[in-house]
Amino acid sequence: MPCAMAALLLFISAIPAQAEDPSTLADRLAQVQQEQARQQQQLAALQGQQSQVRQALAALEAQLALSNADLAPIAARAQAIQAQIDDAQLRLSHARLAYLQHLRAFQADIRRLYALGGMRWMEFVFSARNFDDLLNRTIYLQQISVSELQLARKLRLERDALEAQRRLLAQAQADLAPLLQTLQARADAIAGQVASVASYDSQLDSLRRQTLIRLAGLQGQSRKLQAALDAYETEAALAALRGSGAAYAATCPPAAPAGSVRFCGHGWGHGVGLGQWGAKGMALAGLGYRFIDQHFYTGATWAGLDTANTPIHVAVLWGTATYRVVPSGPAQLIAGSQVRSVAPGQTISLSPSAGVQKVIPTSAATRLTVYGPSGRYHAYRGTIVAQPSGGLLYIINVLPIEDYLRGLGEVPSSWPLEAIKAQIVAARCYALTHMGSTALYDVDDTTQFQVYRGIDAESGSQNTAVDQTAGQVLMYAGRVIEAFFSASDGGHTANVSDVFGGSLATYPYLRGVLDPWDVVSPRHTLWVKLWVKSIRNHQPTPKYVFKNNRYWAQFSGMRCSAQHPRTPGATGSGADS
Repeated sequence: MPCAMAALLLFISAIPAQAEDPSTLADRLAQVQQEQARQQQQLAALQGQQSQVRQALAALEAQLALSNADLAPIAARAQAIQAQIDDAQLRLSHARLAYLQHLRAFQADIRRLYALGGMRWMEFVFSARNFDDLLNRTIYLQQISVSELQLARKLRLERDALEAQRRLLAQAQADLAPLLQTLQARADAIAGQVASVASYDSQLDSLRRQTLIRLAGLQGQSRKLQAALDAYETEAALAALRGSGAAYAATCPPAAPAGSVRFCGHGWGHGVGLGQWGAKGMALAGLGYRFIDQHFYTGATWAGLDTANTPIHVAVLWGTATYRVVPSGPAQLIAGSQVRSVAPGQTISLSPSAGVQKVIPTSAATRLTVYGPSGRYHAYRGTIVAQPSGGLLYIINVLPIEDYLRGLGEVPSSWPLEAIKAQIVAARCYALTHMGSTALYDVDDTTQFQVYRGIDAESGSQNTAVDQTAGQVLMYAGRVIEAFFSASDGGHTANVSDVFGGSLATYPYLRGVLDPWDVVSPRHTLWVKLWVKSIRNHQPTPKYVFKNNRYWAQFSGMRCSAQHPRTPGATGSGADS
């Protein structure tokens, strides 16, 4: 096996360099991707700032609306008082004018009276033309005196009343002025803040657009460099495949004796889709995760989805027992309409008779450790839901799909990062295509779906793989592929139709491909059977039987199905091999 691996690496290292050395391409791609990551972080920071600014702007606009609502009735009242003052002032002006006109007429009458009154009594009497004229003069003088006094008093009273009303209105206006000024000043201050924050939001939006433009340019560079690197890796892979026959054949035992057939078995698992050990071999040979996944999933193309907040429901335990949950930090227990706080380290019992219960962390750092009948099981991110159904209690971990991927136990953390990234992308696709698998949960934590151990399976390399491939999926005909995978394919993957039946047209990306990199697997050659033909009944009978592969056997480069997995969704675990 070491010789076979050395031969494989020799074929890859012997490929001539293209226009640009692949190491240089990889370095340039890494630099561009680092700059992309930096710009993406800057974009995320700008978007975060803009979100906060817009929240602040919305709050300020709400305050301004409230302030204007407080100001409006006071301003309306002030305007009404001013209108009353203006009306009173106008009426007062009219009253003063009328009084002045009356005063001038009165003064003219007085002058006439003085003219008459300046005569001696005898002159006044004899100036009359006759007695009637004398009598009329006397009555006239008396009436003028009385009417002038009455009218003057009336005009003076009206003028004084209007003046008093004006003073009252002016006082009301003066009393209202401080409140009006305060409210107006507050509204003006908030309006100024709104304008300032809106201006800052505009600046952030401009920076965000500039960052998006830079990112678009970097993405173009990244695609170009990735295409060049993929072309080199494709050439390297084809060279490895062209020279893999001798290395692959060397793993088979010698021919069987006359009259017998020796069967050479390879691999571990159903052999459909990505071979985990083959992915490791490809990563050791310097191939990237994108090439690895596209090699195993024929014709699939890359795409990006926003999966950061996509929840997944994972059944981790089920049975008739009572289970326990212990939070590492503050949490809440919700049972029906009842909500109670749970202190760090406090044990929560979950029983089938208690109905639906939810344990929800109230701190992002809180982790929930689940205990079963045999003791501690695993610790988890996210929420734990206890769901009774059919006489059983299902313990379901609900968390974002990206955090779910961190807790998978499919491949060892010591494997090359590119192999882990290839596995994470396949696992993401597999999880997305199994949403809603049952009425209670999407997947469970066994090889029936994908091995999941929560926090206990997390590692630095796996978290890095999740972060560096966040949201990346493979698609075919506009849909996320159902990315089957198994531990070891023995050197050649299988057509999905040969394993699970049906038509290959349904899953055209799950067709068999050569995988010489699987030679790194310790179970690449797992078992041998020797059969001797019986002349009497023409039935082969086993003569020597070694450890058998559970699912598949390869017979001198050909395949047949020995045993199907439990369901078409079954997968293999490289970590288990």
